Amino acid sequence: MSSATVRPTTRRRVRTPAQPDQPLRLTLLGGWGLHADGKSVAMSSNGQRLLAFLALRGRTQRDYAAAVLWPDSDDQSALANLRTTLWRVRQRVRGALISTQHELELAPLVSLDVDGLVAAGRYLLNQESADSPADCAEIGRDLARHAPLLPGWYDDWVITERERLQQLQVHALEVAAERLVQSRHLASALEIAQAATQVEPFRETAHCAVVKVLLQQANPAQAVRHYQRYERLLHRELGIAPSPNLRDLVSPVLARSRA
Repeated sequence: MSSATVRPTTRRRVRTPAQPDQPLRLTLLGGWGLHADGKSVAMSSNGQRLLAFLALRGRTQRDYAAAVLWPDSDDQSALANLRTTLWRVRQRVRGALISTQHELELAPLVSLDVDGLVAAGRYLLNQESADSPADCAEIGRDLARHAPLLPGWYDDWVITERERLQQLQVHALEVAAERLVQSRHLASALEIAQAATQVEPFRETAHCAVVKVLLQQANPAQAVRHYQRYERLLHRELGIAPSPNLRDLVSPVLARSRA
């Protein structure tokens, strides 16, 4: 498809977290699913991809959506595929889409599970939030329970969105863990920090958070074991070593044990 004729003009809509009484619910975390009034709605793969794309990208020009969803087709064929898919989606579930001559978007009556993840992540990252440590820990636990976006989907736009959500998720968990350390709620801090390493197993800042909490708890042996497991993971999977920042956290413990 000719890239000169396509402009990625998307405008994200401000969405609120899903409400249980909304008639249409689209789930993308852990797998694709659509429910209308509590009943599952079957959808073709093209219909699934279109709804997922609009849910994640917001209001989008038709030609851009066609170019992204059918990248191996020419302009006219991609737009024809888009028109056919729109017709089929409307036959399966009415009211899910808003379309004009040039633009498409997901209708406001469609609730989206991704919105809950985004809202929780942004809330924890808000420096002005003043929750109690118990509330901070509970929000962190809820955030950690969110599954990855559309596992098994390998479209470039899905991978980009999956990584964006994971970065938001793990960063918010790290912030929550740090706040819990500052308030001396170390058990909850360790739980949230460990959850961050499950979301992003290779992210060093998450493992730094775990090691720091263990050292704060006066558990140097566990801190060293966690560091060594992470070191082996990096060497086995990526052929690299942890940064000096992380090594410096445990090096005094290792020096004392050698002495």
